[in-house]
Amino acid sequence: MPDAQTSRWSTRQLLPPTLVFLAALLLTVAVASPVFLAPQLERVSLDTNLVAIAPSTTAVPTLDRCSLDRPAAAALGPRKLVRSQRVVAVRPADRRIATLQAGTVIRRDEESAGCGDPVLLAAVDRVTVSRTTAQPAGDSSIQTDSNRPAVVLPDRSGITYLFAPRLHASSGLEFFDPITRRRVPLTNLGRDHSNDLRVVKLRAEIPDTDLAALPDADPRTRITKPGSWFGWPGGEVTARAHQGGRYTLWVDERSGLIVDAEITVHRDYRAADRRLADFDATFRYDEKTRTELARAARSQSRPARLAERTVPFVAVLGALGAIAGAWAVRRRHAFADEMRS
Repeated sequence: MPDAQTSRWSTRQLLPPTLVFLAALLLTVAVASPVFLAPQLERVSLDTNLVAIAPSTTAVPTLDRCSLDRPAAAALGPRKLVRSQRVVAVRPADRRIATLQAGTVIRRDEESAGCGDPVLLAAVDRVTVSRTTAQPAGDSSIQTDSNRPAVVLPDRSGITYLFAPRLHASSGLEFFDPITRRRVPLTNLGRDHSNDLRVVKLRAEIPDTDLAALPDADPRTRITKPGSWFGWPGGEVTARAHQGGRYTLWVDERSGLIVDAEITVHRDYRAADRRLADFDATFRYDEKTRTELARAARSQSRPARLAERTVPFVAVLGALGAIAGAWAVRRRHAFADEMRS
């Protein structure tokens, strides 16, 4: 009966095949990490929490809301406006979808305006999107009046707050503006740089829209007053709110985050060919916002970048080291055997 001790492999015998196996494993990791792991990490983040502050580029006059209770419409003197927005990921959310809730406010840059409320426009928008395409993939609603329930937006499509990682700007992307509820094409203006990030510059033109004609329109999109209140001839007049504008977006190619934006909003009240200005302003993200969003873009793209570049590089180095180690061990053992013989 053979001795049990002689049937065991020695460390000398096990080490070379173990190193070869380790090398094969590391090479498999080097191939699988960018092909399989990196795409799984390139998704809309469930930790999304983005804040953007955009002052108006110039001071602009605005309609005085207090004058709604006075004999005649009045305007407030030119003042800088500020557009503030916060986008956070909320529930429902899972591996496939994420729900984004965005609060957007446009206000005069002062403590109070007339009636003590400097807010010109406020909205809370919710949209469930695909985590791989950032396109709407579920329920959507918008609320512009805290005293009324949110309005459901069926069949919503188009990007609003962020894009899919690895942005493909030539794929016929569309933009959705929640206030006008318009879906419009995005024009590719070419590549650019923002805070050392490679970005794609995109533009969306929002056509003039009668907000009072939208389903479940906010009652404040209509003003019914005597013509004299507007400064127009005639009896009672109903003027309807109209809004249009333009979005110019600088989008990080890797993460899909909007890291800079210039947003123009035209808003007035109209009856026939007469118009009462509400406000007309162009907003641009401030420097702090651009810096913070660039940092967020780098942070969100880092795991996929590690899986795509760093992990394969380290794995290949490890595999080469293991192969070299196996070769060295075999050579040393062969040399030792020759010396003994």
